[in-house]
Amino acid sequence: MNRPTWHEYFMMLAKLVSVRSTCNSRKIGAVIVRNNRILATGYNGAVHGAPHCSDKGPDFCLRRSIGAHDAEKYNYCLSSHAEVNAVNQAARFGISLENATLYCTLEPCNWCFKQLIQAGIREIYYETPYDSKNKDFDLFWRQIMETSQEIRVFQQITISTESKTSMIQTLFDLSTRKLEPTDPSDITDLKDDVLNAFLGK
Repeated sequence: MNRPTWHEYFMMLAKLVSVRSTCNSRKIGAVIVRNNRILATGYNGAVHGAPHCSDKGPDFCLRRSIGAHDAEKYNYCLSSHAEVNAVNQAARFGISLENATLYCTLEPCNWCFKQLIQAGIREIYYETPYDSKNKDFDLFWRQIMETSQEIRVFQQITISTESKTSMIQTLFDLSTRKLEPTDPSDITDLKDDVLNAFLGK
């Protein structure tokens, strides 16, 4: 049986969270954990009470519809990013993120990165590098992220093919039994074996 590593486990959860995204550009998911326990999740989508881009059709994007430049995307995007939505979810329910770890399907942008530091996140793992049209800008911020004294780990990780295959198989699995059930006539002997093992006999 292929058992995912903790890194793969939380990144696969982040990918599953991204299914709830309402952004037509790309779906992003984030999971924040501490000591391998989930604290909060988030996906990119419109803030509470605002219309979702996906509600206006599969190709709608407010920023693109008004012709705003890529550099202005934070000013004209209806969505809040997955990482910040996870941070805000924790804040809303009074959950401290001090010394927590973020798993995100996309490398945080510079704006999200600053929010993560301020929230107390100390480790960041991402699957896909950020890819804006300004490669020099991406490189500049990646260097800042990698050398920040507040972040202990800033690392890209990959989910193995084996773990992805296992996840896909599990998604289609109806939790059916894999082994034959125990014969009721064996239960008495099993109980004696367990008792003897417990008593050291």
